[in-house]
Amino acid sequence: MQDAELTAAVHRLRTLGVEPADVEVKASVGKLPKTVPETLSAFANGQGGTVLLGIDESADFTAADGFDAAAIRDALAGACADKLTPPIRDEVEVLEFEGSAIVRIVVSEALPKDKPCHLTDRGAHQGSFIRSGDGDRKLTGYEVTQLLTNTIQQTHDREQVAEASREHLDDELCTELVKRATERTPRAFKGQNEDEVLTGLGVLTTAGGETRPTLAGLLTVGKYPQQFFPQLFISFVVFPGRDRASLGPSGERFYDNLSLDGPIPDQLDAAIDAMRKHMSRAAIIHGIGREDRYDYPIEALREVFANALLHRDYSPESRGTQIQIELFPDRLEVRSPGGLYGEVAAESLGTDEGGSTSRNATLAKLLSDMPVIGEKETIVENRGTGLVRVAAALRAVGMSPPEFDVSPGHLTVTMQRTALLSTQTMDRINRLGLAGLSDTHHLAIAMMINAGRTNVAMLKGWSVPGDEARAVLKDLVDRRIAEIKGGRRYASYHLVPGEPTMAAAIPSQMQSRQPGIDGQLDAVVQALGAGHALTSEIASQLGLSHTTVWRRLRTLMERGIVERVGTQSSSKQSYRLIARNEEV
Repeated sequence: MQDAELTAAVHRLRTLGVEPADVEVKASVGKLPKTVPETLSAFANGQGGTVLLGIDESADFTAADGFDAAAIRDALAGACADKLTPPIRDEVEVLEFEGSAIVRIVVSEALPKDKPCHLTDRGAHQGSFIRSGDGDRKLTGYEVTQLLTNTIQQTHDREQVAEASREHLDDELCTELVKRATERTPRAFKGQNEDEVLTGLGVLTTAGGETRPTLAGLLTVGKYPQQFFPQLFISFVVFPGRDRASLGPSGERFYDNLSLDGPIPDQLDAAIDAMRKHMSRAAIIHGIGREDRYDYPIEALREVFANALLHRDYSPESRGTQIQIELFPDRLEVRSPGGLYGEVAAESLGTDEGGSTSRNATLAKLLSDMPVIGEKETIVENRGTGLVRVAAALRAVGMSPPEFDVSPGHLTVTMQRTALLSTQTMDRINRLGLAGLSDTHHLAIAMMINAGRTNVAMLKGWSVPGDEARAVLKDLVDRRIAEIKGGRRYASYHLVPGEPTMAAAIPSQMQSRQPGIDGQLDAVVQALGAGHALTSEIASQLGLSHTTVWRRLRTLMERGIVERVGTQSSSKQSYRLIARNEEV
């Protein structure tokens, strides 16, 4: 019997017509291709992937004629054990495929301490690879160095800036920082003058008899750090199309192109102002008041921007690279130099399992005492909760959590503009003229506007407790905004005729004649949209069994609505929606 995972993988290949980034296919007739060890290295240094040998890409991904499964299995196992450092220990399997035998290995991502996984005979700097598109590329020297030093505490932010002096620090910012620090720990700085406190905090340091600012000090309270580090700024670009090559209606390459410099508090403030200028805004009735909401929640933007400024690589090799904020019509991308630091895994970013680890410990401490301009809260909490707050802020307005593209040389955070509570949807909700609406009311109405229906399980997918969901839906029915369709067990809620809607018919892929299954499929789609990517997370969120969730995920994959992410055999196997649009 053919393996179900293999069947799904080949179906995906035939649908796409090409190899996705996480799959490598080789006919491998005669002998093991020389490039396979490079692919193994690339998957181990990335987020894992699958190698299928004995399948011919040029023949619509059918079994390759003349493939010797036993011989290739042994050759592949030997390459995993003998040609790579550290060795790859994942299982090499021979599987039945459309009447023939093929070989599969699902490569797990290497632990941070084991990267870079490289070809032993070439060494780390010449034999380390990463996945790029559907091929492999050799890691650059900078990327290899990033991986090799990843588990060592970096001190670049505490280096003395030889050309700078105390006069290059902003007195007002220094006073604010010292005030916060001495209020937090008065005993530690008792009887010290301002410069002594600044030295204790790591803003100033003494070397060779000279007391000068550190890099972290200049970045936090400097007058103009770019005097010494011209590229340590934020570039902010607004593109007219969905890619960087698209031009605007009058041939514009950009709608805006800014360089945001100064110390980090100023850069952060300027970045938020630039985003406000280019986001649409809607006033929404919230409780007894009104609240301005933008395409992206300001709280989420501030956390993501501050996170990039704090955790970027400040080593000499990366000081020629700025943080890039790029706004497209459908998404926001924030790119910073340097990959993940420490033992943090990509799949844990934005979750309670993410933990707290900082590449720049001195800078983290300073920013935890430096307030956001015009506000009481500090720039960072330094508790490892920043990205968790981002996910919560996005989920509260019906937006999916951020996506993370991690490589040894960069980290890109992407936030999709599509939201259940888009500014257009909020305008439609406002036209209902309803008072006393909670966030759950807004989510429920938005689902009915955009997806044509909602139910308790769909709201639970967005972390709404079941009792609260039922109360809100009953309230909307009582107000004659919503009506119930279906029996009690399979009830769904729809806007009453004549209320504002953007929904066409329910997408054909989501239709069946089994209302119970329909409701579960809806709920799983909403849970995925809310960022619950693991089968166990979805099951816990919705109160369904693991088996039921898996069956619904399989149905959604067959309908082309959901796809797997990462290594199939991993306990962290996750899923995501293929189409991100307001109908989902």
